[in-house]
Amino acid sequence: MSQENMSAKAAKAAAAAARQDAAVIEQKRQRKIRLIGGLVVVVVMAALIAIPALSKKDAVVPSDSALPTGVTSDTYGVKVGSAWTATGSDKIPVLQIWEDFQCPACARFEEASGAALQGLISDGKVRVEYRPTIFLDKNLMSSNTAAGNPNSSKRATMGFGCAVDANAAEKYHAGVFAAQPADEGAGFPNETLISIAESSGVTGDALTTFTDCLTSEKYAGWVAKSFEAFNSEGVTSTPFGLINGTEVPGEVLFDPAKLTAAIEAASKS
Repeated sequence: MSQENMSAKAAKAAAAAARQDAAVIEQKRQRKIRLIGGLVVVVVMAALIAIPALSKKDAVVPSDSALPTGVTSDTYGVKVGSAWTATGSDKIPVLQIWEDFQCPACARFEEASGAALQGLISDGKVRVEYRPTIFLDKNLMSSNTAAGNPNSSKRATMGFGCAVDANAAEKYHAGVFAAQPADEGAGFPNETLISIAESSGVTGDALTTFTDCLTSEKYAGWVAKSFEAFNSEGVTSTPFGLINGTEVPGEVLFDPAKLTAAIEAASKS
């Protein structure tokens, strides 16, 4: 065989080998494209699945959430006492109090000044607005859950709204703080909250309505809205009091004589 024929065969063989190598490379490239494309699809699908989940978790509370009787969307507070509707009510001082039903300091405030404040409410000398918050549900999540009473601040507050509807707001409010567990974080079972309502004078059909209101979480939206207001107003601790919009020092808030004097002084201005 001539040298020329040998060279031609070698060239053909080399070309065939090159084509085979190229085919192998192309197959690998196609597999890589398919693999990457599959991963992209998985990521996109995961994102699409995650969006509704995140949206549900971070859902905005509807603006038309049910509110307890007399509660308005400007403050979401519970207004107690006859002074709110009395003649010349605009001259009667307003005391707003931020509280968390699991807050030990709030229970101490109720114990120290609650009776004096209730006397002023009954006499129509002050317009009191209780503004509930639930920041301790996050702080006490582990202990509440371990005790079998998760979200105790939220549930106690929802019960407060149900008690408002039953015309038992003040007695329920005092009753929850009186029943606050000695161990912070133990929380409140629903049975205790229902018992407090009953002790507050909510009985018969009204107690059935209260129980349905509490267990159905009728006022969950209201509680969330009040908590949003707490955060937006920059309040960092409870109890926190304001007389006609001016912060009440702790030493006044916890001293019934000083608190009474501060309220009376505000009514003269």
